[in-house]
Amino acid sequence: MKSIKIIFLFLVAGWQAAAQTINKDVAYGNDPKQKMDVYLPENAKGKTPVIILIHGGSWIGGDKINMTHWLKPLQSGFPDYAIFDINYRLASRQNPANIWPAQIDDVDKAVAFIKDKAREYKINKKQLILLGESAGAQLALVEAFNHDPEHAVKVVVDLFGPTDMADLYTAHHDLAILMNGTPTAIPNVYADASVLGHVDKKSPATIIFHGTADPIVPIRESDSLNVKLKNANVPVNYITYPGKGHGWSGNEILDTYSKTVAFIKEQMK
Repeated sequence: MKSIKIIFLFLVAGWQAAAQTINKDVAYGNDPKQKMDVYLPENAKGKTPVIILIHGGSWIGGDKINMTHWLKPLQSGFPDYAIFDINYRLASRQNPANIWPAQIDDVDKAVAFIKDKAREYKINKKQLILLGESAGAQLALVEAFNHDPEHAVKVVVDLFGPTDMADLYTAHHDLAILMNGTPTAIPNVYADASVLGHVDKKSPATIIFHGTADPIVPIRESDSLNVKLKNANVPVNYITYPGKGHGWSGNEILDTYSKTVAFIKEQMK
């Protein structure tokens, strides 16, 4: 284990972050959670593509800081890309206003804000890449597949994200708090929060990562998305890590970084 950590640190240190302009806690709304960190490449030629990072945390926790481990590999692989790391409102029993769809509404709002800033940030608002982990992956998928009529999202990076909220409810009944009801009571709400029913031939290219021993999000959810994408002839790469749970480190995370960069490069040619 120690040797793996040493190799991991050595390789991470080898990634060189590109020169950039950093703007922390840029507000895209009035709520304290509606903030993002903006990483703009210096001396970018023309309008640069955009990578948007979305953290996980079961829609009730987490923070954009949890996604900063992606910065070095992404900036090394894409020195001319802009990166936006967003926060969003979190659901709680104490604040009913933040139940679903507050989270996806915030992602909608953040994406709209980024597009509106295209001229100022010198970005290409029609070349978006969404990368999310867990609940953040669900938000990335729903945004890209269900909420993007202009097809501005070209690639989705899905790390162990739920794809069928009704199915997830069977494993986690407390999901009814977030959704404000059960799948039986509000089937349309669950369907709208699930990506499986929204896959078609125009869906964005997607790379999926999942641990086979994930105790939080059943791997069958990624299995189902992979099949749907293949049947629709959408470019997809599905990577599973035997015996790994809801996240991983060491050699596996290095593999995730490298495969993500390679997939994005292939799709953004």
